[in-house]
Amino acid sequence: MRFKGKSFIAIVLTPERPFEAWFDEVDRIISRSPGFFLNRPIILDARGSSMSIDELEQVLAGVKARSIQVMGIEGISSNKLRDGMPPSISGGKATKDVEGPDESADPQAGEKPSAGDKEPVAGTQAVAEAVEENTSGNGKSMLITEPVRSGQSIMNADGDVTVVGSVGSGAEVIAGGSIHIYGALRGRALAGVSGNEQARIFCSKLDAELVAINGMYKVADDFDRNHLHAAMQIRLERDSLIFEKLA
Repeated sequence: MRFKGKSFIAIVLTPERPFEAWFDEVDRIISRSPGFFLNRPIILDARGSSMSIDELEQVLAGVKARSIQVMGIEGISSNKLRDGMPPSISGGKATKDVEGPDESADPQAGEKPSAGDKEPVAGTQAVAEAVEENTSGNGKSMLITEPVRSGQSIMNADGDVTVVGSVGSGAEVIAGGSIHIYGALRGRALAGVSGNEQARIFCSKLDAELVAINGMYKVADDFDRNHLHAAMQIRLERDSLIFEKLA
């Protein structure tokens, strides 16, 4: 038997009283970016909150109803947790803050950008209108014909995602297959999320915050400086991400 270690970046949520108002804020984030919490490791931080177990149970029920999967609870000892609750954890290392959905992106407006805009002002609705799906032997491929702006999340767990444009900082593209970015990749790209080790990531300009294939990831601080700003393909080989420049 072999034991292997992997590192994952988790989002830490800190419930605040009144919990109804806190959940209103969570709902606002989900309305602006429906995939923001999807398939992400989530930690509940209860440190210093004096939260009772009944209150914790209420919070866990609320996040579960919103399809947010909590993998651990920080700040409450394991002997106080009830059966069925996520385990108590500690010792996590802080990373950079995760950007929430862009406040300027109004999902109700769905405004189309003017021809002169360098960065089209496209809300979640506008991006949704720019999606085309095609069925192929590898499942459904998704074509995004607008740039993906900060805070937006594009997900296609059944196949490839192609973006005809750039992926902004704080945005993410998630695919069960490969990801093709015809502009700059400044946000996060997670390919092969359905267990596809053959998935790849292609981009015309690598400025990403994070890239991942089948759970193996690298963050920007770990990139080779020679690969930055270059056209790249990224593939998985023997549990390591391989970066190759495109001619």
